[in-house]
Amino acid sequence: MSIFNELAEYRQRLGLPPAGSETDKSTIANLKIGGQSFFGINSSNNPNPRLITLSVNPITKTHAEADAFQQAANTGIRGGKACLRVDRELCDACGLRGGVNSMAWQLGIEELEIITPTGSRTIIVKPPKRRRQ
Repeated sequence: MSIFNELAEYRQRLGLPPAGSETDKSTIANLKIGGQSFFGINSSNNPNPRLITLSVNPITKTHAEADAFQQAANTGIRGGKACLRVDRELCDACGLRGGVNSMAWQLGIEELEIITPTGSRTIIVKPPKRRRQ
């Protein structure tokens, strides 16, 4: 059983096309932390849009990763290790520019495994870099 089956099933429940198909315009993310699981979807297709109160760049704020992290934040879960699965690669805003790391830092996560279609990597969460004013 693929680790992405849960993401595919969640897509199906929402009536979305399969990940990577021609008509796919959505991203699904799943954050597992503190024994709980949170599914997120990008804001343009989210049937239950949430206010993102985490401090994060404006691009990441609309992405599935932010939706999943915000749900965890709303429940008060903090710290430890977590796993983020996403059914497409992280964009530059979420990955290279640190959006995911920043949200993980705000939840007190120390170690985050990130799994995407091309593989898995574990990051040690660090304080986010801030732009100079």
